[in-house]
Amino acid sequence: MAVKDLGTAEADVGKPKPQHVENAAYTPNMALIEAAVATNDEEASIPRKELFARYLPAVLFSMGLSLALVMEGMDVGLINNFFAHPAYKKKFGWPDANGKLHISTAWQGGIGAGNNCGSIIGLLINGYLQSRFGSRKVYMGAMVFMACTICVLFFAVNIQMILVGNILCGIPWGIFQTLSTAYAAEICPPAMRGYLTAWVSMCWGAGSFLATGVLRGSLSLKGDAGWRVPYGIQWVWIPPLFLVGYFAPESPWYLIRRGRQADAEKSLYRLARKGYYTEQTMAETLALMNHTNEMEKIESENVSYKDCFTGTNRRRTGIVMMAWVIQMLNGQSITQYAAIMLTSVGMSPTNAFNYNMAIQSVNIFATGIAITLMGKIGRRVFYFFGTAGIGVCMFVVGIVGFAAKNHNTVAYVTAAFLIIVQCVFKLSLGPTTYVIVGEMSSSRIRAQTIVLGRAVYVCCGIVVQQINPRMLNNSSDAWGLGAKTGIVYFGLCFVWSTYVWFCLPETKNRSFADIDYLFQKKVNARKFPTTPIDLFEFTNTPDTKEPVDDEEPMTEVSQVAEIPEKRA
Repeated sequence: MAVKDLGTAEADVGKPKPQHVENAAYTPNMALIEAAVATNDEEASIPRKELFARYLPAVLFSMGLSLALVMEGMDVGLINNFFAHPAYKKKFGWPDANGKLHISTAWQGGIGAGNNCGSIIGLLINGYLQSRFGSRKVYMGAMVFMACTICVLFFAVNIQMILVGNILCGIPWGIFQTLSTAYAAEICPPAMRGYLTAWVSMCWGAGSFLATGVLRGSLSLKGDAGWRVPYGIQWVWIPPLFLVGYFAPESPWYLIRRGRQADAEKSLYRLARKGYYTEQTMAETLALMNHTNEMEKIESENVSYKDCFTGTNRRRTGIVMMAWVIQMLNGQSITQYAAIMLTSVGMSPTNAFNYNMAIQSVNIFATGIAITLMGKIGRRVFYFFGTAGIGVCMFVVGIVGFAAKNHNTVAYVTAAFLIIVQCVFKLSLGPTTYVIVGEMSSSRIRAQTIVLGRAVYVCCGIVVQQINPRMLNNSSDAWGLGAKTGIVYFGLCFVWSTYVWFCLPETKNRSFADIDYLFQKKVNARKFPTTPIDLFEFTNTPDTKEPVDDEEPMTEVSQVAEIPEKRA
């Protein structure tokens, strides 16, 4: 295996070819690993239809498990818009200073914060459980717990029970938030990661849309059914999703990290169409996975939260955290309070819920477009133009809030631009965040890194749930900014766009091993697409000088990288 001329590497068109000196401290089978890298490169250019047919079982299992996020999306939609629901206010509200039934902004913020506090507990628990027990067992256990916690909300008799119910429900939702993203990132090749991790966002958006539809439909229900039915509908999801978790294969990366090579091989066979893997291609895939695991042990030997802040993992964790911060603090969160905001600027409750359905209806459509483009457009492009586009819309909404005197004008112009904001968000930041957090983290501590990032997101959510009701409401205990809130988020979007331009790396079509190498080399974020890769540089030993020749057979290989013997 001859050493390539480094001077000609940049002449190659497309992704640079692997460059290396074959002097390894541990003894990987370099031929198998480079063959697997070549397969990953080839899959990045094949038609999408063929790629999905090749890994159809992985697509179906990932999409099925991610449907748990529909419930979380419904929950967020219900929490934020129930406060404008007449039946809900009649059951749990009380008169304000003007004699109108309301739920105070303090309780609105407290209920939202309670759900987020539960989510943080679930996130931290999942970081430990998923790395120890794998995705399947944790997923099924969380489903059972979810079924129990919904009872508290369904049978609530006062606002205090609603608060407790939201805290308890937040725990399994916190588990689903990170488990589904990590699972989607780990069961497919690099060329498919963008599609499957973006699907997680599709599920969350579908949940938000279902919440608005259910709330709109429940306006005509009499008595307590108006608020109980939306909670009870969430039970419908649990039996089928539990079965999906039961039949799904375990993540092969989890099995590799646990040293269960045979089980990882079985899982990979189940995640591809029958007959796709030969013994040779299976050996190549396992060799690359094991080599990636060995590279990551340099800085993540113990698989703990502490490892997320050591060496180059500190930078990776920071990027994941910032991706979640940008997704929350860009102004799109206003659309979750659309019913409240639109009624506060003069729209009737029925029309407000109708417009809220229109705002949320773009979720599925826009995310579908984003998913189809994910294989062609880079993560940086999605993120930069997403933050910039939302910033422009927020600026317009804020100006209308200051300039317009007619309440109807403010209401309908705001409603129109919130639809545009939701569309831009779902075309860019919404799905791309899940792709970024699934790709940036080290495989050995992926669950822990995503957990920490999502925990920051939830903390930002707590802040948003405290300030958004106060900014958007016109009740006696609110700030009454209304549409002027757009100016606040315009300023934040300007900061986020600057960060994305200088600090967010491009990881499109890069394998986990490639990404590990680029971070260990401390490559500038804007140079990720053009930097040549040497997968064996960090496993070199200084005392070994003799290169392996192309014609010499590879005899010294690690046990985990050997081609398995032919099975009967």
